[in-house]
Amino acid sequence: MPAKPNFTRVDRRGGAIVVTGQTDPEPEGDILAIHVVLSQGGHSVAGTVGSTGANWDIELPAEGFDAGAAMVAGTETRRENATTITWAQSVQIP
Repeated sequence: MPAKPNFTRVDRRGGAIVVTGQTDPEPEGDILAIHVVLSQGGHSVAGTVGSTGANWDIELPAEGFDAGAAMVAGTETRRENATTITWAQSVQIP
């Protein structure tokens, strides 16, 4: 399992861009929420991961995004010590 959250894949599925990631699920029930923001040029969309765990994904509206480089940022909130982890990665939208 990864020590910290990260993004592992970006795909197009119909009218959505699917961002997939992984995180350390331990201790069980510690993850309160994972929020994701996808940005390309002047266009951004945000969403909250529905089901958190070791592996997760989120569908974001594809409208306004082209194939090519983009930036995706995440925020993971945990119960223990009210911890918040943020990270960002450059990705390629297919």
